[in-house]
Amino acid sequence: HFHISDGGAWLREGSLIRLAKARGLRIVATLQGADVANEALRHRRYIGATLRRADHLIVFSQDARATVAELAPRVPSTISVNPAPIDWDAPGASTTPPVALFAGTIGLRKGVDTLAAAWQLLLDEGIEGRCRVVGPIDDYTPPQLERFSVEPAVHPDAIPELIRSARVVVLPSRAEAMPLIVTEALAGARPAVATPVSGTPGIVPDPKMLVPVDDPPALAAAIGRYLRDPELAERDGLKGQAHIAATRSPEVIGAELRRIYESLGVGAD
Repeated sequence: HFHISDGGAWLREGSLIRLAKARGLRIVATLQGADVANEALRHRRYIGATLRRADHLIVFSQDARATVAELAPRVPSTISVNPAPIDWDAPGASTTPPVALFAGTIGLRKGVDTLAAAWQLLLDEGIEGRCRVVGPIDDYTPPQLERFSVEPAVHPDAIPELIRSARVVVLPSRAEAMPLIVTEALAGARPAVATPVSGTPGIVPDPKMLVPVDDPPALAAAIGRYLRDPELAERDGLKGQAHIAATRSPEVIGAELRRIYESLGVGAD
């Protein structure tokens, strides 16, 4: 089972897939990455030849599935996700101070500039609370704003506790594959505010958690709704947690993978 992201992963994993096929092994490949569909079309000859060697393809969005169907029409594909452990012990969002959290690469693709503009609008409205931006800086350095902190990345093991410290998690991306932080937020009983890019709409349980790309006023309104209403944040957070438990828990995704492996005549162990 191969996991292929953007860029050079196609060269590295593609070579291994060719070797595995030559040895008669059954091949399952999961395609992940923010630009996987467009990249596959840009390099369709090499990537198409790689995909056609697989026995089953797993993708994170309908766009990616349409791309692999075009490049490898005879290879079965499934839309699936990475499993998300559920933080059943997380305290309710209403117990948390009014904190909006962004956790990820600080850059334009993740829409941190939109978040900064939205936070300025909330400050102009007199919002209480603060916004934490946690992660490595890429191609955008946020401006200095009141109650808007830019913090270094934390170890992945610290993410659940980071989420517990927030009332709402924000990801206003311009491009994603299947954003893990949104899934982790909901699994931790926190509402998320995100953009409807790629597989993100399938993660959230309520379309009110989605805002248009590059729309600071809409983003500000969605964040402000949760910062001002802790009970709403708790209700939507619990709704999100139940949704993730039903669709993306390790048990659910494990059973889905077993079905794929068994369809290829391969044991899941």
